[in-house]
Amino acid sequence: MKENSLDSSFWNLRYQNNQTGWDLGQVSEPIKKWFENQENKKINILIPGAGKGYEVKYGFENGFENIFYMDFSSKARDLFKETCPGFPENQILIGDFFLLKKPLFFDVIIEQTFFCAINPALRPNYVEKTYEILKENGKIIGLLFNKEFDTNGPPFGGSDKEYKELFKKKFRFEIFEKSLFSCLPRKEFEFWIGLIKKH
Repeated sequence: MKENSLDSSFWNLRYQNNQTGWDLGQVSEPIKKWFENQENKKINILIPGAGKGYEVKYGFENGFENIFYMDFSSKARDLFKETCPGFPENQILIGDFFLLKKPLFFDVIIEQTFFCAINPALRPNYVEKTYEILKENGKIIGLLFNKEFDTNGPPFGGSDKEYKELFKKKFRFEIFEKSLFSCLPRKEFEFWIGLIKKH
């Protein structure tokens, strides 16, 4: 598969044809719990590959005003805006995550089915880009699949050994464990991660 074959046209078509098997239809429970445990609601948060934006909507409606929605698909963006019409337009980013430019810096990047949607050849680029746009001591939190998939993807799976090798140069592992609160279809098949940017 070509690295750039999963472009905006690909994702727009998936949304247009309702081929969104990854869509839980609600905020992911582990991420919901993470929001509920945060005392500082002023932090800058980015959710790349946000899709219909359940996590963005939940965070925003619960007082996290500095939260940014990002997706490749304008169709996904339109679906998100229908459900969260009061969301600030200047916090909606449409385009390629890997082309995201400074001066946008974030305290937290929330990972929810974005990493598994990109071509595995781009995973080192993901590590570099997240490191680049996170503030000092910034972190990636969220979910990674704890399984390999039979299909050519997306989604693309992986293992804890692979992930740890990938992230270890740029991030410190605050937490990396089997997710306790994943939804039933994904129970036992997700890791909950907290990766802190190294100095």
